[in-house]
Amino acid sequence: MANYDSFDDIVLDVLERGDEETDGTSDWDDAVRRAVVRAFHFIHNTHPFWWTEVTPPGVFLTKAPITSLTLTVASAGEAVAGTLSATYADSLEGWKILPTGEDYSMRITAHTAGTAAVTLDAAPEALAAGTVITIVKDEYDLVSTVGMLVDGLWTGRGEFIASKSEDYLRTNFPDPPRSGWPAECFTRITKRKIRLSQYPDRAARIEYPYTTMPADPSGSGALVIDQNFRWVLSDGGLYFLHLFKSDKRAESAKALFEQGIGQAMVYHHRLKMGLTGHGQEPNRGPYR
Repeated sequence: MANYDSFDDIVLDVLERGDEETDGTSDWDDAVRRAVVRAFHFIHNTHPFWWTEVTPPGVFLTKAPITSLTLTVASAGEAVAGTLSATYADSLEGWKILPTGEDYSMRITAHTAGTAAVTLDAAPEALAAGTVITIVKDEYDLVSTVGMLVDGLWTGRGEFIASKSEDYLRTNFPDPPRSGWPAECFTRITKRKIRLSQYPDRAARIEYPYTTMPADPSGSGALVIDQNFRWVLSDGGLYFLHLFKSDKRAESAKALFEQGIGQAMVYHHRLKMGLTGHGQEPNRGPYR
């Protein structure tokens, strides 16, 4: 128990420190288990620590624009049918169609691979057969386990693409999307989907370092939290136990818990940047 090797070890420690029986007879046994899981979430919601970083990083391939097809749309409207001039082998769902010379785009909401029929989210006008179009992809999915991104996106040539707010992207890069590579920035429009400020003009490899939310701890399995900070989880479990019991010791336990998280954040920075400071970027003046 003293080594905090597992979830069960933490539970026993919290029970003992909370003046409860540790042999499974305590009326608060289940509550302590909930308290430890809640503390686990609190720690990871406060900061995505180094033990949550995933290696290798996530990766996806951008898609080059498609310029070999034309489009027919019989009538304007929402959720309307369109017909491409030829079948396309891969599904184009989620891609956008840019009619040449027009100031709008249309999203393809449905397309079966190997067919020419598409469904468009909204077409403001009918398009005659043979209308010249460019089909582009500016939105991409991230891995299902993604939590926080460590920094941003990295191209295969080492170029960095920074994350911006969705408001920034909509204001500075409005529809219809324009071509550009590397994109100036991107935004996360859902937990798993990002939108680039410009659609890629080529197929390119993108990496993104990320963290994930660890599974809730349970049983005798090893904890993902590094050994030297597992006591923080115990302090957090004790705080929530006191809170559940309306115990006046909750405030002092909370202070210990918050101090432990603070120590872990300082350690995280030193672990990532080194002890000497040589790995840290210098502050730059306004004219440098």
